[in-house]
Amino acid sequence: MTDSAPLVDVSDLQFSYGDGEQAPALRGVNLSISPGEFVALAGANGSGKTTLAKHFNGLLRPDRGTVRVDGRDARGRSIGELAQTVGYVFQNPDHQIFLPTVAEEVAFGPRNLGVRGDELDERVGEALARFDLTGMRQRHPTLLGRGVRRRVALAAVHAMRPRLLVLDEPTGGLDRRASEGLMTTLRGLVAEGRSVVLITHDMRLVGEHAVRLVLLNEGRVLADGPTADVMRQFDLIEQAGIRPPPVARLSAALASVGMPFSLNVEEFTARFAERAPSVRQPADGGSA
Repeated sequence: MTDSAPLVDVSDLQFSYGDGEQAPALRGVNLSISPGEFVALAGANGSGKTTLAKHFNGLLRPDRGTVRVDGRDARGRSIGELAQTVGYVFQNPDHQIFLPTVAEEVAFGPRNLGVRGDELDERVGEALARFDLTGMRQRHPTLLGRGVRRRVALAAVHAMRPRLLVLDEPTGGLDRRASEGLMTTLRGLVAEGRSVVLITHDMRLVGEHAVRLVLLNEGRVLADGPTADVMRQFDLIEQAGIRPPPVARLSAALASVGMPFSLNVEEFTARFAERAPSVRQPADGGSA
């Protein structure tokens, strides 16, 4: 967490779909996102993750409570205005792609914000380069693979220069290499002072990248804090309908012999190597 004023501040948020006869999708949620945070919203399907995040940029509006974006009440502000602070990337990139070339797709958002000339060209070029799309600027997005289409959608939102990026299940359908490349790019944005919110049920991804973890279940926040602190609460993780990474359970099981809690395989391996007894070589130099 930083000491800066929150980019998004949610207070007592309640929301129901339809005519309100259904159970509320969100029930008195309180949450804030500050500059420079890498946050995961995690929970099972139907827990309220996406519903909550769609309030950050006005795609949904509260039945009760308030959502403040960049210090101002989001009520009455347009989606376009809110998009200058909060950029939202949908789970399915095809819900955001509709123009005939990658370059036009990336230029669309900033052009709608009034960006023109050299600044528009700079934004498009930077976004294409950051998401490894420079060589595809004249390609038709719908003819590209799903992973590339996802990068196009990300670049298009990034070109509007939002201070907070919200990504809904961003690694769905990506292989491990593509996922790691995307996460590296997102960590770079956070290092530059942007904030990133991942909507996910992939706890391996959370353990490897998120600094803060917010658990949701049935429209309520079950836990909110540093990822390691929340992840070690296995009862809450299971109550949220998800599973902790196996390496987290393994390190917890080894706590009695001095093994620190680990969130990911890389962390576990390094800590295990520090504590493992050295292997003695036979006196004659032969194989063991």
